Amino acid sequence: MVNRYISIAIASMLVVFGSYVVNFYYKLGYGLSDDVAVWAQLGDYAGGLLNPILSFISLVLLIKSLTLQNEANLDLRKELKINEKTEKLRSFETHFFNMLNSQKVSFDSFKLKFEVDNNFIEKVGVEAVIAIEEHISELLDSSDNYEESISAYLEELDETDKIYSATRIFYIIVKMVNDKLTDEDGFSAQDRKSHLLTLINFTEFSLLRLIMISLQFMDCHPTKYLKSNAEFNAALDEVGIEYDLYKPEK
Repeated sequence: MVNRYISIAIASMLVVFGSYVVNFYYKLGYGLSDDVAVWAQLGDYAGGLLNPILSFISLVLLIKSLTLQNEANLDLRKELKINEKTEKLRSFETHFFNMLNSQKVSFDSFKLKFEVDNNFIEKVGVEAVIAIEEHISELLDSSDNYEESISAYLEELDETDKIYSATRIFYIIVKMVNDKLTDEDGFSAQDRKSHLLTLINFTEFSLLRLIMISLQFMDCHPTKYLKSNAEFNAALDEVGIEYDLYKPEK
């Protein structure tokens, strides 16, 4: 591009001086003059013709230079935004996987006491969830108003807020995904979906069933938030999980 404008400038000078030589030397038969005034007139002639042309070319080159500089600045800003997004994502994922680990550690110590033959038996983790599911199955078969019966049972069972705490940890992670990976920060719905799917798939299945029980039968802020979160529900649909799993057999 620059070479083309240089060629135009050189060609313009050759045309100006060439036309002067052809007209005065060949057509009119003038020779080289020793008069300084004549050479001054040549300078005025050349300057009058070339200055506008060269000034225009200089202006065009300046505009081209500014355009290239603006493009370079735009590319730099895009690169900075990409780097900023990458850094935010790295920081988020460190926190995200730490939260997943905390959730696992918390569930490993999940304990509930169940009354069996007038005795209280403590069950931990998976065994506790299975015991809850077995009692829910009994209530489904024996109670017409099973939803209220199950909700009352869970409220009585969770007097130490173990189920609530497990649900709340899961809710905090979902909320963190939605609050940190926003469109305003350069992330997309696909980014949020990917991390919500990671959360669902990395959560121990028995704990995930406990969360679904909580969503279906417990009324608290974490369950309301999760049930109203469209992106979380879409992620559940993708993996084929529902939070109304427990229904009486027809």
